[in-house]
Order: sequence, then structure tokens, then C-alpha cells
Amino acid sequence: MRYYLFLTFIFISFIALSFSGLYNHPTEILGGTELNGNGCVCHSLERDYDVSVWVEGPDTLVAGKTGQYKMFLTGGPAEAGGYNVAGRFGIMNTIDSLSKWDYRTPNELIQAFPLVFPSTSDTIFWPFEYTATDSADTDTIYSVGLSLVFDGIPDSLDRWNFGTKFQIVVIEDVVPVELISFTAIQVNNSVQLKWITASETNNMGFEVERQVHSPQSSVGNWSRVGYVEGNGTTTESKDYLFIDNNISAGSYSYRLKQIDFDGSLNYYNSIEVEVNFTPTEYKLYQNYPNPFNPSTKIKYSIPDVGTRLSASGGLSVTIKVYDALGNEVAMLVNEVKPAGSYEIDFNAGGLSSGVYYYSLQAGEYTITKKMLLIR
Repeated sequence: MRYYLFLTFIFISFIALSFSGLYNHPTEILGGTELNGNGCVCHSLERDYDVSVWVEGPDTLVAGKTGQYKMFLTGGPAEAGGYNVAGRFGIMNTIDSLSKWDYRTPNELIQAFPLVFPSTSDTIFWPFEYTATDSADTDTIYSVGLSLVFDGIPDSLDRWNFGTKFQIVVIEDVVPVELISFTAIQVNNSVQLKWITASETNNMGFEVERQVHSPQSSVGNWSRVGYVEGNGTTTESKDYLFIDNNISAGSYSYRLKQIDFDGSLNYYNSIEVEVNFTPTEYKLYQNYPNPFNPSTKIKYSIPDVGTRLSASGGLSVTIKVYDALGNEVAMLVNEVKPAGSYEIDFNAGGLSSGVYYYSLQAGEYTITKKMLLIR
């Protein structure tokens, strides 16, 4: 009884070894691909062109990047299949339990065990990864597929063929858009953005984003203010223009978000622009809020008065507050101001309820408005 159990164990072990892939090289011929060997010659000496083998995946990779690939097999007995695949320079990696490194050959993958065909007319495949070298080059992936008769015995009934050599072009990291310049200038009440590209690759276009700087916070949220279509792929220099209209005075940042046709995004450094408007006339605005308690804001504008400016380049400006009897109760501004628009805060914390007057004097110009303090 023990004798028969021992023979059964030997038979099962032989079958398992035959299909494990470890029996591919009984003659110690290492590797199955054209890179490292002569095919699956331990099964049959001659390749069979009725067996079809090929590799699919990206034929261009950025240096150092990893791509996913598949090696396909069809034809022959097509009861089960095995394979070898090898890369000359890049690194081969398994990504499933059906494959393993062939430790006897450099950079070559082999099946961990045969893969069963659903039917003899079907195609099977093994997935794997390839990591490109760190510099630009042209590499080759070599493959061989073995179509097995599912009897556990490597012999001439099993048929194999080399796959077509699969070339991979390894390129340096591609910058989708090479930006030469990016400028922003104020034109009347708008900001004009201009940028120039030296070259473009798969450039669908640019989203223009704006950030508003406020006194409370120097950093605001970025918001989309426009879109400009790109030029796809070109080696020629291209000029772009975008105008952000109806801008209020203040400080702004702008940046470009470049979008590829595949949806990839790239941001370029932001630029800042200060928007200032020179008033064309004197103005003293109604305070806000009004009535108020106890604080209010007062806005005023000083135009460019040319030769009437002082030697320091501005105009002598005062803003005073008077009570109902004409008594001065506060001096809010008393200095030389260049042309521009201004805003000040008035706190009437020490004053009683009532009507007050605030007066602007700028050079020879004077204007007065009324406000109401309610406690």
C-alpha cells in the first residue's frame, strides 16, 4: 500500500513540476526569449508560426516612468499556455500571481504555472510592468509564447513562437508648454495679460485664474476668470492675450493653469499687478453707514491737478469734522496727498448724538457733507 502511495506522490509531483514552468529548461538552456535564449526548445526544437505572440502597451515612456503591458498568446494546441518576456535595458516587474521572475535569466519574466485557454480558439494574456531607464534611449521587449497540450509532458505536441520585438522609445520628461514670458499690465479699468510659448505638446488650452489681495488677508482664493484655447502640438512660438475687464482698484495675482488633451494639469508661476485709477475730479462721498454709531467710513478722491501739485508731488489735503454749531471736533486728514482715491475711518466715540459736518479741503477746492450720529 505504501508503495502505491509513493508512486502516486511521484506522479503528482512530476505533473506539478511540468506545469510549474520550472521544467522549461531540463537541458539548462536558460531563458526563452530571443534576448536570453532560443525559445521553448525543451518542448519542441522548431518555432511554429501558427502560434501568434505579441505585446501591447505604450510605445513611448518618459525616462524612469513605469508602463503597464500585456503579452498575448493564441493558436497551436491552445489547451494551456506559458510565456517568457524580457526587456533589454528597462526593469521588468510582475503584477499578478500568474507570473514570476525567471531567476536564472536576467530581467526575464515567466509564468508561475500554465494558464488555461477557455477554448482552443481563444486568446490569453499575461500582464506585466516595464520601468524605463533614467535617460533617453530606445529599448526592446522580447517575448515568446508556448501553446501546450495539457498532458503534463513537454514534447513536440507543444508549439511555440517568438513574438514581434516590441520597441519602446524612452524620452526625457516632457514639459507640455515651454513658457517664455507672462506679463500683466493695467489698461484703463482692465488688466491685460500676455504670454508667449516657445513650444507646446498636446496643449488643449489655458485657464486664467485670479487671486484678490485684501487688507485683511494677503492671500485669497484662486478663481477662474477665463479660458484661452491652446495650439495643440507645435514647435513654433505662439502669442496669447487675455483681458480681465471691469476691475476695481486693488492688488491682484494671476496664474495660468495649462490643460492637456488627456486632462493633465500644469500650473505656472503667478504674477502680481497693482490696479490704481486716477480720479478725474474731486469727490467727497457720503459716509457709510449713515446714521452711524460710533464708527463710519468716509471716501474721497483727488484728481491730477498738474502744476498745482506741491513740490513733493501731491496736494495739501485736510478733512475736518464740525458739530452743528461750527466747532471743529476732529481732524481726520492733514497731509499732502498724490492723486488717487482714499478711504478713512471716523470713530465718534467721545461725541454725543446729533448732526455733524465733515469737510474736505484740497488746495483751493472745498466741499462739505452732513452725517448723523445716533447713540
